[in-house]
Amino acid sequence: MMVARAHLTVLFATTLLCSAALAAESSIPENRPAPSIHHSPINPHRKGDGSLMRSPKNQLVTNNWSGYEVANFQTQQTYNSAAATWQVPTVTYGASTSSSNIEYASLWLGIGGYCENAGCTTIDQTLIQLGTDQVVSSSGGTNYYAWYEMLPQYSVTIPHPIHPGDIINASIQCVASCTPGTTQTWTMTMADTTAGWNWTQNFQYATTMLSAEWVVEAPYGGGVLPLSDYQQATFEANTANGSIPALSLSTNSIVMYDPWSQTSNPASPSGSSFSTCWGSGGLTPCMTGSFGAPPASAPTETLASSPTSITAGQSSTLAWNSSNATSCSGAGFAASGTSGSTTVTPTATSTYSITCTGSGGSSTASTTVTVASTTSSGGGNGKHHGK
Repeated sequence: MMVARAHLTVLFATTLLCSAALAAESSIPENRPAPSIHHSPINPHRKGDGSLMRSPKNQLVTNNWSGYEVANFQTQQTYNSAAATWQVPTVTYGASTSSSNIEYASLWLGIGGYCENAGCTTIDQTLIQLGTDQVVSSSGGTNYYAWYEMLPQYSVTIPHPIHPGDIINASIQCVASCTPGTTQTWTMTMADTTAGWNWTQNFQYATTMLSAEWVVEAPYGGGVLPLSDYQQATFEANTANGSIPALSLSTNSIVMYDPWSQTSNPASPSGSSFSTCWGSGGLTPCMTGSFGAPPASAPTETLASSPTSITAGQSSTLAWNSSNATSCSGAGFAASGTSGSTTVTPTATSTYSITCTGSGGSSTASTTVTVASTTSSGGGNGKHHGK
């Protein structure tokens, strides 16, 4: 019995190197480019005799995947399409035995990369994937982005913004030469229905088409990376070959025990939906849930002065506007309401600011009014009276 996996011979030796390299990075600026990581084929745990490790519920146990799969050895089908909808989870830095300051959680759907029958004589690394990554540092900095990947290439960032709470629709569809082992044409599509953007692109890629999967992953970067605390992730409207797949906890679910004492536990499916739950030191009991309300948007505001330069004794008008705010307060002037205007008459160059607050937090904007002093260039009316 063969199960597709990546770099098992060096996995545990290199995880320590990976952790040490990442430990030097302590914060993540928002919207930074995706790191050079792989979203790998499945890496199963094995017993001392080399056989696959399974949980008491007959789940396949891995160190990098959790979720569900459908595979040719179970269904005698090849897979030319997969689709899913998920909500981007909010991530925090979770407890682990790793010294890394960065943790990752990848949510994706894919075709290929999973093989578990006697006919699999080589490691299946023909995996095509589409997903989102949720990254967090120990200092609380986060990065959320969408990506696609076709092994052995690294993931490629999709140039659209991703935020916690966003609803993602994703699909992978073979549209030409859909024969296993040949170079197929694939259409990958992603839509963020919360943010209102759509992305689609065609690719040439050869995969075995032996499986379709819906996965929460601890990705690979010189070793399995520590898993950010995503609490709970939910996949809905899962389809394979255009139909709702037959999923069950004991038949095709996958549970994760990563190398850093972190876990990801799939719940029993409910129709075409399932959830997974993050844990540390043991499995967190998990039940399939539904999408929650997205986090409240942070307030935004503008503050402008007109004119921006005056002379002493003149006035300038400050005008402000805000969104997602319930109140605003001024510094250096009195602000009333979440939008408005007022007149100021500074005697020296002054900076004014306004802070607006809402259920999503608070933020501040500022403007400066420059005051030029008045000086005399000389007395009289400029005429010369001679004799």
